[in-house]
Parts: sequence; structure tokens; C-alpha cells
Amino acid sequence: MIERRRRLAEAAALVPRILADAHAAGTLPAAVRRSLVADARLTSTGMGIVMLTADGGRPSSVVKLPVTAAAARGLAREGAAMTALHADARLDGWRALLARPLASGSVLGQAYRVDSALSGRSVDAGEAGRRGLQDGAAETIHLLHQATATRVAGDVERWIDAPVRDLARHGPPPPFIATRMRRLREELHEAVAGRDFSAGWIHGDYWIGNLLFEEARERPAGIVDWEAAAAPELAVHDVLHLLVSTRREASGEQMGTIVREQLRHWSWPLRERRLLERYATWRHDGSLSDRHALLLYWLRQVAMEARQRSRIGGLRYRLWEARNVHVVLAAL
Repeated sequence: MIERRRRLAEAAALVPRILADAHAAGTLPAAVRRSLVADARLTSTGMGIVMLTADGGRPSSVVKLPVTAAAARGLAREGAAMTALHADARLDGWRALLARPLASGSVLGQAYRVDSALSGRSVDAGEAGRRGLQDGAAETIHLLHQATATRVAGDVERWIDAPVRDLARHGPPPPFIATRMRRLREELHEAVAGRDFSAGWIHGDYWIGNLLFEEARERPAGIVDWEAAAAPELAVHDVLHLLVSTRREASGEQMGTIVREQLRHWSWPLRERRLLERYATWRHDGSLSDRHALLLYWLRQVAMEARQRSRIGGLRYRLWEARNVHVVLAAL
């Protein structure tokens, strides 16, 4: 962490040169070129976030500075997703929830992207619960799912086989777990292969921590961190991640524990049940059972985590794997 903070300080010191570079390329508004640094922070994934202000007031733009190779790859994925979403006329006014990429490039080997700033602020799980923000969050992402939905053939390679391989890259699991994974893969193949599904754009990491809210408003004013976004994907991933992550933040439990208990008991709390009745599209069209929807969601999430872990087979990964992967497979 100390090394990452040192790299963030070095990257942030380049901001004046970055703004000059982007302005010279003709891709940056003049007002942004004259901005000053208001704040800088480092995310847990190695992304430096530098907030800029043009008048000393609220931030008017944001500079993203990856300080790890994984963060640089994430920046590229996010930029491509945001550009595609802003170009999608089906989304119309919904695109105001996304920052707009203004400029990108590299200065002295440091990759960067300058985005417009969004209004609103982040809230924690406790405040989200008190203000009843989960329903507004679900409605907001549902509009994205609706607007971009199309019918696609079930993609067993993308939705099942590739995530299974991502989990295997950290080394072979115990034989018992390997057997359960093979059975899971076969079960999901049977549920997906040869069938059509409604799929479109998803955020991919849709939880309260990636939403910005304004006072007295229940719907998000902005949505950040789009590096896990993809299309065509199943809406189940955003809907269930909102539920599971909110429960995780409130309880402190691991995702694997929550998924395991849900598989065992299928007793959704009343608020979650009402939300699922409105936004669980896989229920409405009969394309997936709740079991298979939950397992596909879980598989994508743990595979994404496995890809982000750069140290193959390290102790921290093995502990995470036991708590979030093995615990679910053992319950199948």
C-alpha cells in the first residue's frame, strides 16, 4: 500500500502536464485545462482518482490514474464501455448518469483519462437502508436493462466455461471441490445451452458503493466504476449483486456464505422479495430458475475476483477462495 501511495503521489504530480497534453490534442474544454486539484485518493484496485475544480466549488472533472497494471487494464475496459454507452441512442437521457470521457492518453508513461464529474455523493449501507435507496437503485439499472435488451442464444462459453477457467488459473482445487465444479458446469450447461435469453448491457459491479445520491432523492444521480460492464449479459448479475452486496455490507458476511444460505433456504427477506418480483426478468420470461440465476451470478462474480488477483495461488487468495468459492461448491 505504501508503494501504491507513492506512485499515486507521483502520478498526481503529473496532472498539470496531463491537462496540457489533453488540451493540446484538442480534446479538452478550456475550462478543464485551468482546473486545480481539489482531492486525490487511491481505490483498493489501484486506481488513482484526482478530483479537479475550476472555481473552487464542487468538482467539475476527474482524472483517473492507474498505478497498477490491473488498474490500467480496468481503465481501458471502462473507457470502452462508457464510450459505447454514450453512443447508444436507445439510452437517451439515462446517459446523464454516466461520466463522459473527455480525454485519454499517456504522459511520461502514465496512462490517464479525464472524465466529466457527476453530481451527488456516495452513501454507506446504513444510510442507504435508512433512506430506502435500494428500490430506486434497482429501478435505475432496470431502465438500462430494458433499453438495451435483445434476444440472444445462451452463451455457455462466455457465461460458464470462461469463468470456470478463470477460477482454475490459481491451481487445481481439492478433488472433492473439482468434482462439484464439474457437476455445476454440467448443470449450468443444461440450463443455458440451446435456449434464448433476454440480455443487454449490465454494470457488472452494481452496488450502493458505486452509486451517487443527492439529498432527498431516492434514485441515483450518478453511477461510477464501469470496468466490469459488458454486453450482452443477463440482468440477473446487477439485480442480485445489489441484493447480495447490500446484505454483505450490513452483516459483514462473506459473499460465499450469503449465496450458500440462499441456495439452502430460498427465503428472501420481504423487501428483497418485492424487489425481485419487479425486476427479476429471468422469472418473468421463465428463462432461468432462481437457483440457476443465483449460480450464474455467483460464478461471474468469483471469476472476476480471481482475474483481478495477480498473485497466483497466494495465501490471501486461498483464504478468499475457501470462503467464497469452496463453501458454495460444497453446498451443491
